[in-house]
Amino acid sequence: MKLGWIVNVLLLAAVIGLGAYAWYKGNQPKEASHSLSTLSPSAVTKIEVTRREGASYALEKRGASWFLTSPLEARADQLQVQRLLDLLAATSKEKLVATDLKRFDLDPPAVKITIDNQVFSFGTTNPLTQEQYLATGGSVYLVSSYYLSLIPARGDRLLAHNLFHQDEKPISFTFKDFRVEQKDGKWSVLPAPAEKERPSQDDLNRWADDWRLSSSLLTQLWDGKATSETVQVKLADGKNVVFAVVRKEPELVLARPDEKVQFQFSGEMSRRLLHPPAAVAKEKAGAGAS
Repeated sequence: MKLGWIVNVLLLAAVIGLGAYAWYKGNQPKEASHSLSTLSPSAVTKIEVTRREGASYALEKRGASWFLTSPLEARADQLQVQRLLDLLAATSKEKLVATDLKRFDLDPPAVKITIDNQVFSFGTTNPLTQEQYLATGGSVYLVSSYYLSLIPARGDRLLAHNLFHQDEKPISFTFKDFRVEQKDGKWSVLPAPAEKERPSQDDLNRWADDWRLSSSLLTQLWDGKATSETVQVKLADGKNVVFAVVRKEPELVLARPDEKVQFQFSGEMSRRLLHPPAAVAKEKAGAGAS
């Protein structure tokens, strides 16, 4: 009995201790947190990045998509732009008056990003906290250096990695020796392959999605050199897009002349994109038999 009472007393003491700790923590004054912006990422339409040493570039939102407007006109990678806009959600525990900016390496700043009409200037790093000094709205804040890492050094690092715009829907692909087209919602290959090699609709849908959704490993400016092979793509809105086959191996490189950019894929993508599904299936079957 005595041992049971001792155990009960110890349990009661533990419960009271936990309750007291929870009350203490809940009643401690919360550490101040300062928001850097009231802008909404979805409402932003312009971004400009300037560097003290290096290139500057600008972006603009058109409809639901972002485009580079300087130093070149091209589609921008939507996910990378959204990462830039993560800065709008930044908070800081330190807020200083924006005076004597040279001590923070903010006069002039190393990097400046203007989001709509709000300017964010990045300076040096605090040696104790490893946080970045950032000036905006008449104050200087300390923020994670993560936000500076989200800003590419050059505009071409923001080039889109998809072959097509979000609203571009391919309905036919014309190659030198074959054509893949969609009619009444169904895909077909012309000339039609033999019955045993004929791909299913699932096969054809996957093949079309490879074209529509594939993301390049690298996107660069195209040098404009003529190529001997092209792929003609017709879109649902009647527009035609031409892709120039710059290289097939050791990696696939496709250029889009109307956008003056080229997309680099792995060598595997050359077999998947430049051959009809039946040919791909046949190659796989042959490899298995060997």
